[in-house]
Amino acid sequence: MNGRLLGDEGHALAQKALGYMDQFNIPPTPENYAVWITFCAEANTELADTVKGHIESGDEFTDALNAELFDQYFQWKAIQDAILETGGQMSQELNAVSDRLEAAKQDTADYGKTLDVATSALHKAAPEDGNIKKMVETLVSATARMQRRSHDLERKLHQTSAEVTKLRSNLEKVREESMTDALTGVANRKRFDEALRKARRDSDATGQPLSLILCDIDYFKRFNDTWGHQTGDQIIRFVAGCLARTAEDGCLVARYGGEEFGVVMPNTSPDDAAEYAERVRKTVESKKLLRKSTNEDLGNITISLGVTEYASGESLDVLVERADTNLYASKTDGRNRVTLDKKKPTSTRSAA
Repeated sequence: MNGRLLGDEGHALAQKALGYMDQFNIPPTPENYAVWITFCAEANTELADTVKGHIESGDEFTDALNAELFDQYFQWKAIQDAILETGGQMSQELNAVSDRLEAAKQDTADYGKTLDVATSALHKAAPEDGNIKKMVETLVSATARMQRRSHDLERKLHQTSAEVTKLRSNLEKVREESMTDALTGVANRKRFDEALRKARRDSDATGQPLSLILCDIDYFKRFNDTWGHQTGDQIIRFVAGCLARTAEDGCLVARYGGEEFGVVMPNTSPDDAAEYAERVRKTVESKKLLRKSTNEDLGNITISLGVTEYASGESLDVLVERADTNLYASKTDGRNRVTLDKKKPTSTRSAA
């Protein structure tokens, strides 16, 4: 991005960013400016998609939304990615240094062998010349000390390299945990949003279908009020497990919020997505669920699902809203059912 922000073009982008901020009554803080200059420079596709979605939906850019945009794209993820990248570079550099030390150690060993041969030859050729022998023996001793130091340094570098690798692994684990719902073990809302943005970009690039499912547990409030929150959590975990076990590779199951789930299904037609949704619905309905603490029968657990297909060029807000509308239709039509789009969504991209 830096190359694009030089000279007249940089000034134009800055004016454009400030113009947007003035239009949407956004305070000109450094954090907000970072978001909008990046948006105007088209330097982050995910950020651009998110901001465009809010603009198209007519959302108000409140302080909370502005802070959320900055946190999402300029703080935690950026720090994580930078540390992970740095850790990888450190590992590579340490490995390179270790390789060079190994080569140097071999050269030193060869040098020592050469001196040993020379010492032996001197003993045979000129046993009376003690000064030369003493000099060579001193060199041999110095070489031995250098070999020991080289070995110690190599050992320490190996230890450091192992520590960096462990640190990188821990950071990757922390990143994974930050994208995972603690209650269910499936993806959380943040990872859902990230996966949906990526799936949308891939669909636009390849022309492959993208389907989205929203799922809600029927009468969940009644279960919660009757049996308590711990049993409610048990039901949420149960449904999450059914969704995750039934999902195909490449699909992402996420806890969308509360008792609601989302399933991002790249390269999947709406008919195939509906078949998956129906399998999950039947699986959930067929299971007998008992309250863990007392073994009491919790009755029938059912879910309602809404399935939709991404139309090329549309905003993610529109896509999610359509899936939510289909989910609501399943609820109002009697629950425990799957609802698809009544007609194929129309692409918002004009024909070339």
